Amino acid sequence: MATFEKYLNSEGDTENKERQLKIINKIILSDESVQKIKNINKEIKILAVAEIYCPDCRAVVSFLEKFAELNDKIKIEYSTREEAHELLLKATGTARIPTLFADNGNKSEVFLTEFPKVVQKHMSENPEQFDEIKYNFRTGKFNKEIEEELVSYLVSL
Repeated sequence: MATFEKYLNSEGDTENKERQLKIINKIILSDESVQKIKNINKEIKILAVAEIYCPDCRAVVSFLEKFAELNDKIKIEYSTREEAHELLLKATGTARIPTLFADNGNKSEVFLTEFPKVVQKHMSENPEQFDEIKYNFRTGKFNKEIEEELVSYLVSL
């Protein structure tokens, strides 16, 4: 398992490192989300199977890091797809990234595979617009909904 620093510096990929940091800096959480995240009072461990070169990973990881900055009870570890290949296959039947696992001490479960649920919903309702929806996801058009989805999930643990 790796830290955010190791994830950022994997493969010596400075271009994607800069992209990741730029995305994190652009995300501004709502006051409501900030309060909800700060009020989490139990440790939540998240395993993010993610790769710095993947734009979908960069979009999702940005939220995780924002949450972890706000509350030190949110612990995030990173793993590459290769390192977690067997775990991914066992848990999801596929090896797609990003995949997020949550463990709050009582249970461990997958709560995101490849795209947030809100994005998957748009894709399934409008399959002819898949590429446009994916582009919109990667460029932040769904950030408000993704923020709400992820915060709601973490608060529910």
